[in-house]
Amino acid sequence: MKYIYLSILAVLLALYGCLLPEDPAKQRAEEADEVKGDILVGAVAPWSGIDTMLWEGIAMAADEINEAGGLLGRKIKLIKRDDESSVEKGVLIAQEFGENPDIVAVVGHYESFITIPASVVYQYYGILMLSTVDTDPDLTDQGFPLVFRTTPDDTVYGNRLANFCLEKNYDRFVLYLHRDQYGRDFSDAFASAAQKAGITIVDSEAYDSTTGTANFRNVLRRWKNHYSFDAILLSGELPQAAAIIMEARRIGLEEPIFGGIALDRKELLTMLGKDIKDVFLPTNFNPYSNRPEVRKFVRKFRERHGKMPDILAAQGYDTIRTLAYAIDHSKSTSPPQMADALRGAQDLKGVTGAIRFSREGSRILNHIYGKVVENGQFKYLNQASDESGKH
Repeated sequence: MKYIYLSILAVLLALYGCLLPEDPAKQRAEEADEVKGDILVGAVAPWSGIDTMLWEGIAMAADEINEAGGLLGRKIKLIKRDDESSVEKGVLIAQEFGENPDIVAVVGHYESFITIPASVVYQYYGILMLSTVDTDPDLTDQGFPLVFRTTPDDTVYGNRLANFCLEKNYDRFVLYLHRDQYGRDFSDAFASAAQKAGITIVDSEAYDSTTGTANFRNVLRRWKNHYSFDAILLSGELPQAAAIIMEARRIGLEEPIFGGIALDRKELLTMLGKDIKDVFLPTNFNPYSNRPEVRKFVRKFRERHGKMPDILAAQGYDTIRTLAYAIDHSKSTSPPQMADALRGAQDLKGVTGAIRFSREGSRILNHIYGKVVENGQFKYLNQASDESGKH
């Protein structure tokens, strides 16, 4: 269904393009460096429906850059839009940005079912797109030269979890996945890596947004009473994933539960409380790292907001810093030139680690942390030699 939608959207854009006097992407690329004043950057997410951390990280990075004198003698100006988790609204915002010839880049969106169709619009209009949190491999598999992601995709997280499980001698899993694109992508990535690692998936079940507690209980009890397994892979998002974890513990399932990057939210801790343990997650940000970049970021974020930054704040911050790198190294705000600079990036250090991109625009990241829920907090498991295990 997604590909049908994209095909229709591409055709409509092509037809609309026939009405334009010039190729909008080419025109933007040629005129970008002639624009005076602020560097206009769109920032899109369902802001009213998510925690403030993502925006706080984005805004903090932009403010730091501007306070230091800006880029090419110009300041970054963020144009904030709320897509309300709606594909229609997201695509309309993308077109609004596309029709503004002075916007050169966009950070966002939040959900892959919006990010992917919106990326078609940004590519058509010649706007550099930096996806902050989308892990769907399909985003960069489209082959759009102006589309990048600053977080690894699901295959990276799935592989990391499978390898971690093998290290811990968990080799028999049951799999509970959400019937959406993220749920399928993450579970498929894990299953593929698990098969290569010799891990057996003994049974699997699926749920959707309408599935209730009684159904969760029936599935979990069936596994508890009739299957032998070492751990549970839970592919889904909050709040349903938290409800499944709570129900598993309530009926006496004590096996470790492994989730994906979508559960790497501080809200998970609030939902689970202090008594739930042995819930494992992958992440690409450790706020307790002793890396200089991380220590500086955490200190300044706490001074500014009075709280510890999470993965969303780190991703937002790194995304704007990545854009700044592209402008600084290309000496241009022309999207194709910025994209070339990103593909050649070798010395870009982010708070989420070294930032490099594949030719397709996907984030290359070798080091993924493991973390576990313990006593109502996250404990980081695989610290490097320069990192602290405090949580």
